[in-house]
Formats: sequence, C-alpha cells, structure tokens
Amino acid sequence: MNKFSKFFLIFAGMSFVMASCTKDLDTVPIDKDVVTSAQVYENPKAYKQILAKIYAGLAVSGQQGPAGMPDISGIDEGFGQYLRGYWYHQELTTDEAIIGWNDQTIKDFHWQTWGAGDVFISAFYYRIFYQITLCNEFIRETTDAKLDERNVTGSLRTDIEHYRAEARFMRALSYYHALDMFGTVPFVTENDPIGSFFPPQISRQDLFEYIETELLEIEPLMIDARQNEYGRADKAAVWMLLAKLYLNSEVYTGVKHYDEVVTYTQRIINAGYSLEPNYEYLFMADNDHNNEVI
Repeated sequence: MNKFSKFFLIFAGMSFVMASCTKDLDTVPIDKDVVTSAQVYENPKAYKQILAKIYAGLAVSGQQGPAGMPDISGIDEGFGQYLRGYWYHQELTTDEAIIGWNDQTIKDFHWQTWGAGDVFISAFYYRIFYQITLCNEFIRETTDAKLDERNVTGSLRTDIEHYRAEARFMRALSYYHALDMFGTVPFVTENDPIGSFFPPQISRQDLFEYIETELLEIEPLMIDARQNEYGRADKAAVWMLLAKLYLNSEVYTGVKHYDEVVTYTQRIINAGYSLEPNYEYLFMADNDHNNEVI
C-alpha cells in the first residue's frame, strides 16, 4: 500500500509538472515582429487582406517596391514576378515578341535552347509554387472548424466562404500553369503537413483531373458572373479556366473535351461578355467598364 501511494504521488506530481510546462509554453511570441496566425485572424479584416495578398501575388514580387523584402530569396525580383514569367514562357518562345537585350539567358527562349538550369524558368517555377503555398495556408485557416473556433458568424462568415472559394480558384489557376508548362510536378494541398518535406509528384493526367474537380466544386460557391468586386474572380473566371483546361485536354490526358469548351465559352458569352472593339481599351485604367475583361 505504501509503495502504491508513493508511486501514485510521484506520477501525479510528474503529471502536474508536465501539464504546467506545456501550458507555460503555450504563449504568444515576445518578439513584436513575430506574429502567429491566431493573432492575425483576431482582426476580421485580416481575411480579406490576406486574400488581397494572394491576388497581388500575380503582380508583385515582394513587400516593397521596386525591390526589397522579396517573397522568394535568391531570384531577381523583376523577372521573378508571376505574370512577367508567364508572359516570357508563352510569348518569347513564339514569333509574337522579341527581346532586344541580353539579360542572362533571356534569348534562349527565342532560340529554343533553354535548359533545366535556366534562371527565368526556375524563377517562374518557384513563383507558381509560392503562390500555391499562399493559397494552401489561407484555405487551412478558413475551414468551418477554424471559423467556429473564432466564433465567426453572419455576413463575415458568408464573405469568408466566398474568399475561400476564390483562393481555391487561384490555386487551381497556378496548378493549371504548372500543368501546362511543366507537366509532372510536386503536388501539395492544405491537407499536407506544414514545413519541410518532399511532396509527391503528380502525373499530368491526375493533375488535370484534380484541377477539373476543384473548379467544378467551387463553381456554385463563387459569386455570380460580373457581380463580384473588381479584380476578384467570379463564376465566369471558373468557366474561363475550365474552357482553357478542356481546350488542351488531348495534350494533357489524350482525351478530347471540345464539347465542354463550347459549353463553358457559351456560358461566358451569355453572361454578357463580348470582344472589346478597340483593343487599346483593354489596357486603360478604367478597363473594368468594358465587356471583355473577365
């Protein structure tokens, strides 16, 4: 009995100490420059601000311009910008455009002599997966369980549900670029662990099916065509990406989907979109008023 009592007291004491240590470690960082997700999402405005960062990821390459505090270290902030990299890959490999200067390996696009070590290709590759990482983290932080934990209700919750669908669209867009440009690529979603690990490679066909499934799932969750805030994706953006995906499906999967291309492009046309007769107007500051920009 004595031995049992002593063992019980030792065990209880250890449990108390261990519980106390765990609780003591459950604190916010003292360093004011270190912020946890719990602190960030205390502010209801943070959800839209972080969504804005995801959209901005297509246009900016760091936290201050023209250079400084880059999103991705080790690459040039200029040619490391998302849409610039996308344009290089799509246009400089054709007769649509010519570069008149000699930035590193830029002219290899013209001569079709690029390789795996090309700085422009690796920069765009990194940018795609940085963008996917941003989307994954936002999607993790906007689950029903997280919103319940933070007591998010009412119109804010409805807004966040739209934000989450848009983040899934943006992730699908980047995965589409990875599918189109690189084929078999690493595959990571919000369900994978945070931190360093080797993600599995996904085949081109499986990635096609994943993107298709994501877009079909989020379509009813998106704001109706031409009803969202300027610069944000809506149902028409989903239709556009589905049409582009199906247009090249024979290349990606060996199966044609031309009927689906017609279906989704017709939905876009029926939503009130049309070609802008003056091409220059597409690039004006008030291009949100024309009927072509989706």
